[in-house]
Parts: sequence; structure tokens; C-alpha cells
Amino acid sequence: MAEPHTIRRVAPLALQPLRWASVLSVSFYYRVAYRIRGWGGLPRRRGPTLLIANHQHEIESAVLISDLTIATVSWRYPIFTVSSRRMWEPGFFAERIAWLSPVLRSLNFGWLFSSLGLQPIENELHVRPFASVAYELMNLHGDLEVGTVFTESARKRLPASVKRIGDLLRANNFIAGRSRVKLNEVSETYRKELMEQTRAQLETDLQHFENLQREGATIFLAPEGFYSGDGKMQRLRGSLSRLAPLAQIWLAGISYDPLVGRRLSMLYRIGPAVADVAFDLQLKRLRPVTTSALLGTWLHERAGAPFTEREAQAAVESLLAVLPSALFVEPELRADPPALTLRALEGLIRLGMATKDGATYRLTSNRTHAQFPRTNDIIEYLYNFHAETMEGSRSV
Repeated sequence: MAEPHTIRRVAPLALQPLRWASVLSVSFYYRVAYRIRGWGGLPRRRGPTLLIANHQHEIESAVLISDLTIATVSWRYPIFTVSSRRMWEPGFFAERIAWLSPVLRSLNFGWLFSSLGLQPIENELHVRPFASVAYELMNLHGDLEVGTVFTESARKRLPASVKRIGDLLRANNFIAGRSRVKLNEVSETYRKELMEQTRAQLETDLQHFENLQREGATIFLAPEGFYSGDGKMQRLRGSLSRLAPLAQIWLAGISYDPLVGRRLSMLYRIGPAVADVAFDLQLKRLRPVTTSALLGTWLHERAGAPFTEREAQAAVESLLAVLPSALFVEPELRADPPALTLRALEGLIRLGMATKDGATYRLTSNRTHAQFPRTNDIIEYLYNFHAETMEGSRSV
């Protein structure tokens, strides 16, 4: 188990140069790699605060923490985030930045995340990457033989070159190491130890966040635990029930516009929570309505029927016209629906999700999007997402 946390609400002065260098560099990177737009924010003067967000992509915590830190000039008071402990293990960035993967595979960037205010919590209680299991057991017992650690069903999924668990951390086995294994596929001796370690680590992590909250910290939390693979919000769980009573609640409703533009667009809105309305409904109402969500909804309902550019533009304008007034529409879409629809259609072609024959578009069988690796059908994802946004509007 990791050593007890020592970071507290007020960041040491000696940490400020590293912290601000990290915040500014992270903000710069994400605004180059993605198109980030946000509305609303947190008050500069605040007591114990819990910022809750819906969860669709792994960039959200880094983006929001860096943006809000800069916006509120939070130079001595980090905005902490509840983040997966996998981020404090080697290879996290390598899996996500493919072109730098050979360089990043053996590097652990936990120090960078900590300097930003990200703090780890054990959130994978039943399934983990092979490399994560190997990393923890190597710290406890050294380089064990694979046959003593994993059951036969798990070993069958590994390359023959993997003889010891340390091999799972090597560059040549990177892909195999990042594939996932159930903890019940670990041999009984080590499985029991891992589960005990996991429970103890989780309790230590939760107590750490409770202490930060009581001290007046601002904490960012995505209580779904894992980002959505089908566009539907998952149950809000985990540390939410323990932290919410200790703080004032603010919400960050997050949307993406995956069909418009070459860079993935992330949009967020921040506002205070209201009493007597479930947090998940408030998050659904708060998140911006995007071109992709409206076009994806229409395409899903057409079940693959061919269409023209004008039909798509008319459909998006029609869906815009019937949106409840409680919803927030992305400003560029509100200003020029036909132009934004055309950009989304161009995106469908670029992504290989549609073909064009003369004036007629047809969807292909490819519905995957590289930025959403857990999603098999991005059109269905967008349909589900918009349906739940409409559900949230009825909670006002």
C-alpha cells in the first residue's frame, strides 16, 4: 500500500514554481491538442467546495483543474481532484499519446499530476491492467514467475515471452501489459493480498480526501468512476456520499463535439447545485448542446437511410427549435446551424463514418472514433447523450 498522503490544503511555497509550470504547460498542451471552451466558474473566495462533473473522457480533470486554477488565481490553494491510481503507474501517458509511446512506456508521471493537485484513489476494485497488478506485486514481492501469479485463463492472453511479471512492464510487452485482467484471475494467494491492499488503500484515500474537505479544500470529483462508453451517465457513487455533506456543491456539465473539426472539442459549464434535485439530472441539464449531439440523434433515428446535406441541416434546425429553454446551446451552433451541420457532415466523411455520392450521404458500418476507444458506435453514443440531456431539462 502507498504511503499515507501528506499534501494538505495550502501548497508549500517551495512547490509553487513546479506547480505553476505544470498548470500552465498542461493548459497549453490541452488547448493545442483539443478545442476547449468553458462557461461559468468557481468563486475566488470560497470555503469547502466539491465540484462534481459527468465523465466521458480522461482529459476532463486535467483541463478543469488547470483552467480553474488559472481563472481563480489559486496560487496557494490547489484544486484537488479525485483521480484513478492508475495515473501514478508507469505507462499511463504512453497508452494515450501513441506517437510518443516508445519514449513514455517506462515513465511514471505521478509527480506531475500531484503538483497539479491531482490526488490518487483506488477505483478499480475488480479489473485492472496486467501491468498494474505486476507493478503492485513487484513492489511487494519482487519479480515473481507469471505462473505463480495468474491463472491459466489469464496466462493464455499473454505472449509466450512473458515469463515473469516484470516482463509485463517492458516496452516490448506494452500492449499486453495494458490489457485488462480480473482480480479473480490472480492466483488465490496473491488475489487475497491484492484485495486486502485494495480495500486498505481505498479507505486511506477516502480519509485523505475527507481531511482535505474539512480543511476547506476545493475537490473535483467525477463520481461515475469510469467514463461512459455508450453516452449514458452511470450511477453516481464512490466518495460522493462521504464528501458531499462536508462541502458546498458546484457542478460541471461536460459535452463533446466529436464530429465537428479535426481537434476534439470539449465544452463545459459550471454552476452551483440546487437543492432537492438529483445531481445527475442537474448535470444532464447543465451540459452544452452540440452539433454532433443533434446530428447524431437524427442519424440514429433514421437507421442508416441515405440523406442529403439540406435534409441534415433542416433536421438540426428542427431539433434546435424544440429544445427546452432551460438548455444551453453551443454559441456557434446557435448562430449558424447550417454551417455547423456542414462541418459535422465533413467530419463524418473524414472519420470514415459516411460516404458521399453526388448529393447523397450514406453512413458506413464504421461508427468508431479514435478519441472514444470504449465506444463501439459513436452515433448511438450521441443519441443516448442527447436523450439524457433532454431528460435533465425536465428536472427544472
